[in-house]
Amino acid sequence: MSEGDYTFADLPVPPIRPGTSVLLSGPTHAGTRQLAFRLLVGGDDEGTIVITTNARARRVIEDCRTAGLTVGPDRTAVVDCVGDGDDDLPARVVGVSGPADLTGVGMRYSKLYRTFHEAGLDRVRTGVCSVSTLLSFSDLQTVSRFVHTMVGRIDSVDGFGVFLIDPETQDARTVSTVGQFCGARIEVRDGDAGPELRTRGLATGNGDWTPFDPRPGGP
Repeated sequence: MSEGDYTFADLPVPPIRPGTSVLLSGPTHAGTRQLAFRLLVGGDDEGTIVITTNARARRVIEDCRTAGLTVGPDRTAVVDCVGDGDDDLPARVVGVSGPADLTGVGMRYSKLYRTFHEAGLDRVRTGVCSVSTLLSFSDLQTVSRFVHTMVGRIDSVDGFGVFLIDPETQDARTVSTVGQFCGARIEVRDGDAGPELRTRGLATGNGDWTPFDPRPGGP
């Protein structure tokens, strides 16, 4: 592990170098969404920005807390493509007109990152939950361009990104096309004894299927 690598407590995921984005691919029923939020949990010197395309900001904040994230407006933000006026939430929340407004999403994300950076928070974990929903509102070329742009932004600021996709709702070509922009991949499946994951494209890790517990504190 190099100094400054992003680490993941209680998960069989090796440290990941700054600037890396991963495609997190797996069915919802296997705990993939819960894993996405656990990957976004960092230390006191890190912020978290979640782009939610299929759940209201209130639920996303609950998912963050369940994953073990300390939520606060000084370190947690949501770009909400779904919301209908949630108020008094314990995080920064900015809305866009819908999941098809990818230009608006990018602009809101950049503004939130600048706000964190100006406050002295340089390390930021970003989650896009989920790419599958974006693909139901826009064509593959448009979504691929968005993912490519977001991956570039995350790389340029030494952040860490998680792009969630459900392979059961997309064909293999679509998953491969989106995944080519990410530096690594984490795949999830239902194993004989519960959820399992394996990593691809990382400098460390053996790529074997390994059991994990979607709940914080699991093995």
